[in-house]
Amino acid sequence: MTITVSSHNWKEFWQEDKQQYLNKHERIWSFSNNLGKGYQKQIFLRSGISIYIHQLEFVDNIVETISAQKFLPEFAFHLKGKRQLVDGKYHQAGDNFFAIGPCLSGTQQWSANSSILKVDIHIEPNHLGSYLNDYNQKTPSQLNQLLEGKDEKFYFDPGKTTPQMQLCLHQILNCPYQGATQKIYLEGKALELIAMRFQEVLSKDNSQHDSSQLMIANDIERIHQAKEILRCNFENPPSLPELARQVGLNQRKLKQGFRACLGTTAFGYLHDYRMEQARLLLTDTQMGVTQVAHSVGYASLPSFSAAFRKKFGICPRTYIGKEKKVPLE
Repeated sequence: MTITVSSHNWKEFWQEDKQQYLNKHERIWSFSNNLGKGYQKQIFLRSGISIYIHQLEFVDNIVETISAQKFLPEFAFHLKGKRQLVDGKYHQAGDNFFAIGPCLSGTQQWSANSSILKVDIHIEPNHLGSYLNDYNQKTPSQLNQLLEGKDEKFYFDPGKTTPQMQLCLHQILNCPYQGATQKIYLEGKALELIAMRFQEVLSKDNSQHDSSQLMIANDIERIHQAKEILRCNFENPPSLPELARQVGLNQRKLKQGFRACLGTTAFGYLHDYRMEQARLLLTDTQMGVTQVAHSVGYASLPSFSAAFRKKFGICPRTYIGKEKKVPLE
């Protein structure tokens, strides 16, 4: 069954349910009616930053009709579940986006019986702009106009959540501190996520000029095909010449393509994917560190441990001990 609600009614559902101020810096809405269950939590930080944590599960498919409205710069990270965006594309686990300006009119859909977990970071335009202006940072011209309030277009940049971002999100969801220490910790993590995600925005803009000959639809499709080959064979991946042969590109274009489309080398991407698979295995299974190392293609346990520590800043055995889960309330 599919239920259609307007953005106005959507807000009313939240307002009608229990809203509680945990303290002057946090408020939480519980959500429990015929649509589903869950909660939405807002954490107010300094520097014009707020963190929103959404944890929901709907009984039916929910279609929300949206009218054009202006909103703050938003960095959105989808950790669980799936939704269809206004432009028809899907936003699911591992996806994120940076957006600013009046959003498009249309509908977005939330899937039924799917546990949704997402983290959004909002920052005031003048605060984000001040970071860039202080360092004379070159940014896309349209984005500059939006940050200065001189443009009414919609800026949307989709991306994939990296292992470093995943770790930072995990730390936000499982913040070990309270009070003032909590606010300092969360502000640091929010800025860290903004920095990592915004660097991708800048890198994509710069690479458009350096890789203009590469970025044709057929080549982009082949780069993503190469990415999928690496993901499917991450335990025993093909060599770079073999990977290039399989997707019908020469090695130079393959290397340039990974840099332009994914911001890293082919085997830099493979390394990150292996480490993320290892982190998930350590989190969600009873496998030991040695088993996980072998499962992601490492014959040497010391080499695996060193790579994991370099990527996440913690050794795998310690990570297992500290891992916690966030229950759906």
